[in-house]
Amino acid sequence: MTDFDQVLEQGFQEAAGRESMARAVEAKIKEIEGAEALIPARRYGEPVSAEKIRSSLTLRSLIEAKSPQLAVYFGLDAGVAHRRAEEKEARELAKRSLEMQTEKLRQRNEAAALERQARAMQPSWVRGYRAF
Repeated sequence: MTDFDQVLEQGFQEAAGRESMARAVEAKIKEIEGAEALIPARRYGEPVSAEKIRSSLTLRSLIEAKSPQLAVYFGLDAGVAHRRAEEKEARELAKRSLEMQTEKLRQRNEAAALERQARAMQPSWVRGYRAF
C-alpha cells in the first residue's frame, strides 16, 4: 500500500467515523416526536450542524424541551425541560389546592343550605323567638 493509499484510507475511515457519529445524533433527534422532519440535510461524512439546529426555532424548542442531553450537545438551553417539569408540578399543586378549597366551600354551602331548610321548617312563632 502506498503512502497515498494510506492517506486515502485514513481519510475514508475518518469520514466513516464522523458519519456513524452523525447518524447516532440523528437517531437521537428522531426519538423526539415531531423532530425527524426538521433534521437539517448534510453530506456523507459531515457532522450534524449545530448552527443549523440552533437556527431552526422549532427543532431547537423540541430538543430543549425533550432532551436536555442533546440540548447540551448542541449548546442550547438544557434547563428548559427542568423548568417545564417544575411549572407542571406547580400547576398540579395549584390545581389540588383549588380542588380542596372548592370542596371546603361546597361543604360550607351544603351546611348553610341545611340550616336554611331547617329554619324554614320551624313554625313562624319559633323563628322570631330569642332565648335570653
